[in-house]
Amino acid sequence: MNLAPDRRAELKARHREAILAAADSLIRERGKPQFSVDELAERADVSRRTVFNHFGSLDDVIMTTCTRLLSAVVDEFRAATQATPAGDGSLVALFDEITSAVRAIDLPTVVAYLWGVLDADCETGRSPHALGDVFTRATEQLSIEIADRNTAIDGFEVAIPVSSLMNGVAVVSSHWIARTGGTLDDSSRAVWDDLLDRLIDSVRTGYPAA
Repeated sequence: MNLAPDRRAELKARHREAILAAADSLIRERGKPQFSVDELAERADVSRRTVFNHFGSLDDVIMTTCTRLLSAVVDEFRAATQATPAGDGSLVALFDEITSAVRAIDLPTVVAYLWGVLDADCETGRSPHALGDVFTRATEQLSIEIADRNTAIDGFEVAIPVSSLMNGVAVVSSHWIARTGGTLDDSSRAVWDDLLDRLIDSVRTGYPAA
């Protein structure tokens, strides 16, 4: 059966989305990317051949799933920033705007997901790169969004607190994983909130001379 080009493109896009959604579903169920191509194809309701028509390998599917999550994180940061009322143009108000955006995102869920996916494959050496990409992309996006909303403040002055906080969140993530193992419950979220509060307090107050 010959399909029209538009129909063929639509079917191809639907199959790709089904494969990625199936991979995400399997990862969330099992906590790690431990599934075969056959299991993925069955969950996506496509053939094994269709999986390889879209992706070069199972690893390619997994990393594309992670990349898609990173894009969603950037979009969440954008939405959180836009939802925060613009400040009075002061650096204090700028810092409050940034911290409000950071607090508005469910970062423990994101960090736990990526850790579960990437730690299982840590021998490839990609884990630190992928986790770092979350914060690098979020930092860039936040800097752009907040600079656009605070035109009276120099872009350099915007980039400093954004990068300080987001690099700090990366540190919070590593300590949170070490203390909780990336579990998601009330206790582990309390640990995250405490670490995040300590980070924000440290960056806000700085380290004045005694």
